[in-house]
Amino acid sequence: VREKLGLSYKTTAGMHERLNEIPRRAGKWQSKHIYFPDKPNQPFILLHRDILEAIQALWGDPALADHLVYKPKKMFADEQKDPKSRAYTEMWTAEWWWIIQDMLPPGHTIASLIISTDKTQLTQFSGGRQAYPVYLTLGNIPSSIRRKPSEQACILIAYLPVEKVAKVGRTKPQVSAQYQQLFHAAMTVLFEPIVEAGKAGVEMISADGSVRLVHPILAAYVADYPEQCLVTCSKYGSCPKCQAGPKELDERQDYPLQTPEDTLKTMREAAADCDSHSAYTKICMEQNVNGNVDSPFWEHLPYTNIHLSQTPDVLHQLYQGVVKYLLLWCQKMM
Repeated sequence: VREKLGLSYKTTAGMHERLNEIPRRAGKWQSKHIYFPDKPNQPFILLHRDILEAIQALWGDPALADHLVYKPKKMFADEQKDPKSRAYTEMWTAEWWWIIQDMLPPGHTIASLIISTDKTQLTQFSGGRQAYPVYLTLGNIPSSIRRKPSEQACILIAYLPVEKVAKVGRTKPQVSAQYQQLFHAAMTVLFEPIVEAGKAGVEMISADGSVRLVHPILAAYVADYPEQCLVTCSKYGSCPKCQAGPKELDERQDYPLQTPEDTLKTMREAAADCDSHSAYTKICMEQNVNGNVDSPFWEHLPYTNIHLSQTPDVLHQLYQGVVKYLLLWCQKMM
């Protein structure tokens, strides 16, 4: 059979060796063990790729060469370009891109990172297996292309730790807090390469052979509402984007937008005024900040507004948060 098919290997091990010789599109996988001081013998395993190599893979993909956009644009609905007729479609037409572009040195450009995470239950009856994938794509790629699986414009860059936290000697809130701390510790490792790259820029070669100084910047984070609270360090039940608390979400008034500086300030002031973690948590929660985390992964990411980056959660915020109640109201009126 091997001779008839013209196979270059004789055994299964030989096939695996040939597969390993195939060039990796987005860098090799590596593992990182994460430990906590109170349980030094319990490792949590993060499987990940180098995020810069993954960005370069998309940036230099020949299939995307004619579609990548390197600078912001303004679009209008009429020929007179009336400011009131400004049209917002792709990410590079947004005001955010213009603001960040003005902060960069002349000649530099942005790689706008779109990150998505979704903890997934794989099995129910054979061990309760879970996976926690992290995906990366670029806002420089038109949405009509990056949304198609066939275009391969979205790359799996990590599996976050899903090991069970030891419950012995811990209360239920402490176990929950450690899961949240584990998430931010793992994401800190994953995003570490773009801290300096985002500040100074890094040379990247596009498929047309051009070399550009690129600043990889976290622009959008796609997650459901519970994860939005986890990512932004917002108290569960409050708004991840503005300063509305759990009891204020149904009010019609506008609330000031939340900023990373506000969140970090609350954490720092609480830490300075408290001599115990429980007191720190209480003060943070009173200000709608998640007191279980003290070192968010986005703390040192340049040009990143983690609250602004949150995208709408259609299931929890639109269907279950709005449409569900609209249907009830309409039924009562009828």
